[in-house]
Amino acid sequence: MRRLVRTLGVLGGSALLTLGLTQPANAAVGKLHLGQRVITDPARQSCHTAPALNLMVTNYTNSPVAVFDQPGCGGNVIGMVWPVNNGFFPRGWSVRVMQ
Repeated sequence: MRRLVRTLGVLGGSALLTLGLTQPANAAVGKLHLGQRVITDPARQSCHTAPALNLMVTNYTNSPVAVFDQPGCGGNVIGMVWPVNNGFFPRGWSVRVMQ
């Protein structure tokens, strides 16, 4: 009986850790603020175009964000916003969530 309870406890704990505490591999965990727009758990390598220039980026995710000077993540990278940081980009148009 003891062995059975112990085995079930180990299996239950393993299942809880596997299913309950893991994060999706393809998503940055947290919130990304682009001006007034908030994106929750953005997909990695996803591109988000801001509504206007003068882009304020606040990165509360666990992934860095590259800022581009054209819509659709085109043009040049003009800055990076690291996790739990922010930045103001007068010519920023779009961001890409990095790995």
